[in-house]
Amino acid sequence: MGIGCGPLIPAVVAAAIATVPAERSGLAYAVNNTARQTGGAIGIAVAGAVAGQPGDQARFLRGFHAVALGSACRYAAAAALALTLLPGALTPRHGHS
Repeated sequence: MGIGCGPLIPAVVAAAIATVPAERSGLAYAVNNTARQTGGAIGIAVAGAVAGQPGDQARFLRGFHAVALGSACRYAAAAALALTLLPGALTPRHGHS
């Protein structure tokens, strides 16, 4: 998660701020940060509920694998959706300020 979030979070924040007028950049940052923190908290709660109690190691490991596979599928679907729906997602922008 650290390897993925390290480069991703600054890019998402920059994109969120770049899409609004300068006087709304603080609001864009706050909305992005709130969504990230809320999503993380809900994700951890769901992962814990699906994985179950660590006392039964075999069951916990199966649940943890289900969580990891489900997360990977959701990330892949989100990436495909973003590349499909965002205009110019694969076109580099030169000279954009």
